[in-house]
Amino acid sequence: MPPTFAATRDSPAKVNLCLRVLGRRADGYHLLDSIFATIDLCDRIEIHVSDLRPHRDTDVSIRCLFPDVPTDGTNLAARAAMILLDECGVGASVTIAIAKQIPPGAGLGGGSSNAATVLTCLNSILNLNVGKQRLHELALQLGADVPFFLTGGCARVRGIGEHIEPIQGWPGLPLVLAIPPIAVSTAWAFRAYAAGFARGAEEASRLAAGIEPDASLLVNDLETVVLPAFPEVAAVKRGLLEAGASAAVMSGSGAAVVALVPSPTAQQGVAETFRSRHGEVRVQGVRILPAGAPASGAPASVDRTPSYA
Repeated sequence: MPPTFAATRDSPAKVNLCLRVLGRRADGYHLLDSIFATIDLCDRIEIHVSDLRPHRDTDVSIRCLFPDVPTDGTNLAARAAMILLDECGVGASVTIAIAKQIPPGAGLGGGSSNAATVLTCLNSILNLNVGKQRLHELALQLGADVPFFLTGGCARVRGIGEHIEPIQGWPGLPLVLAIPPIAVSTAWAFRAYAAGFARGAEEASRLAAGIEPDASLLVNDLETVVLPAFPEVAAVKRGLLEAGASAAVMSGSGAAVVALVPSPTAQQGVAETFRSRHGEVRVQGVRILPAGAPASGAPASVDRTPSYA
C-alpha cells in the first residue's frame, strides 16, 4: 500500500499596525509600506496526502464548514498544494480540512495564512526540499500577503508584499481585536482608494526601528475609504476607544479593528466593556506571536518517503 502522510498545523491571523499606500504600479497593484504582526487567533488545518508519485495529476479536496469559504480549486490552500506539487514534478490526492476562526473579509489574512501553512507543511512532511527563496516566489504567485506568513512574527512589508523585513517587534504584546459581522472586499477597497499617495511612511519606519506602538503610529490609509462606506467599522473603532483602548486602527482593508490597551491588565476590561455595549460584534483579547509560530502544531502520523526534489 502506498504511504500516506498527515499533519496538523495552526494557521495564524495577522493585523496591520500601520498601512500606508505609496503609489500604484502600471498593472494596477498598489505599493504599500506596512507593519504586519501575526496574532494568536488561528485556523486549524489538517492535511492528508495519499498516492504521492511522480508525473501524477494532483486532486485537492477542501473541507470547511465556515460560510463563504470556497471548497473548490479557487481556495488559496488548494492552489498552494497544486502549485507546490507541480513545482516538484509530483502529484497526489490531497485533503485539506480547515477549522476556521479567522473570518473572510476581515483584513486578517486568513486565506493567505492558510496558503502559506499548506506550502510549508507539505514541503516539510513530503521532503520536497524547496528552498526558502523559491518558496517565497511561489507564495507571491498566490497572493501579496502569502510570503509574510511563511515566517510570521512582525515585519515591515513593502512593495506589493514581496519585500519583507523581519523586525523584532513586540511578541506577547496584548491587543484587543473586534470583528463586526460584515465583510469588506480587499479588491473593492483598493479600487475605491482615491486619496493622494503618501510621500513617505514615517510611521512604518519608526515602528520597524522598534518604537513602541502608540496612537500616532497606528495609521491605515484605507480607512479614508472603508470607514465612510461601512459605518459599522467606524462604530467599532470609536467603540474600542470609548471602552478604554489607548489607540485603535483598522486591519488591512477591514472589517476588523485592532486596539492597543493602556496596560496588559487592562486587556480583559477593555474587551468586556466593549462587548457589553456592542453585543453583535465579536471581540477578544489576542497577543502578538513571535516569528516561526505559523509552523506550530506538531505533525500527526507522518510517514516519510524519499525526497522528490
